[in-house]
Amino acid sequence: MKVERKISIARPPAEVFSYVADIRNDPSWHTAVFEVRSSTDVVGMGTVFNVKVKPSMGVSEGTMTVARFEPGRLIEFHGLMGKMAPTVTNICEPESDGTLVTRRVELELPGIMRVMAPLAKSKIAKANDGFLGNLKRLLERSGG
Repeated sequence: MKVERKISIARPPAEVFSYVADIRNDPSWHTAVFEVRSSTDVVGMGTVFNVKVKPSMGVSEGTMTVARFEPGRLIEFHGLMGKMAPTVTNICEPESDGTLVTRRVELELPGIMRVMAPLAKSKIAKANDGFLGNLKRLLERSGG
């Protein structure tokens, strides 16, 4: 299953990318994430984040590892959250008045949960619209 959402943010791409590339910022805009730790200050290939999320389908903590990194433009995380292994990609591209952010979530539901894929896809899409809206408000209000 793949869900992709986009939003325009009136901030420079480098600022937006820097913010979304560091998952330690997620609790400020991604309402399902409440704690993130990493053993390193620098974000790059192989950086591992320990993430605690509000319980959803029995998952409360796991890791997100940087699997693809194009500084200033694209960051892809491979997650391990219980039996689920989401891939989350954030892409920041310049546009006339700021940045076009694309957030893509790819997830294969395990076992019997596959029958819930259409409902899960809809829920993930709606949640990501909300998360991106939060990110836009935060970055535009704070000036980056």
